[in-house]
Amino acid sequence: MRGLSQDAVSEIGKIHSKWIDLEIAGETGSLMALCADDIELWPPDAQPLVGRAAVLSSMARGAARIHGIEISNRRIRGSHEVAYLTANYKTTFSPGENSLLKHSCGSHLWILRKHARWLITLVGWSTW
Repeated sequence: MRGLSQDAVSEIGKIHSKWIDLEIAGETGSLMALCADDIELWPPDAQPLVGRAAVLSSMARGAARIHGIEISNRRIRGSHEVAYLTANYKTTFSPGENSLLKHSCGSHLWILRKHARWLITLVGWSTW
């Protein structure tokens, strides 16, 4: 397996950062531009979701407002066609209007595929 080029690692890192920024901004519809048509979302303790429509519908139902996401221990590995990204996260959010801030910590795994550009094909995460 040929490893990822430094340009690919940089591009994937930018995609990851853009996702985080869009998620904090509440722009869930814009997230789909970063994803393949057959995107899979694997939430903890729930059935996987497959396809843009299912993923977007699930994200739109989320009532929590995200205030910040801290990322640590991000690693990007793979080949010239497939890459995977792992990282730890700490999300600060409020579950509803006028509610106290809460935190969620865990790790996530992304799988990306190279077409004309890198696209996210799977996002899975765990909570600690």
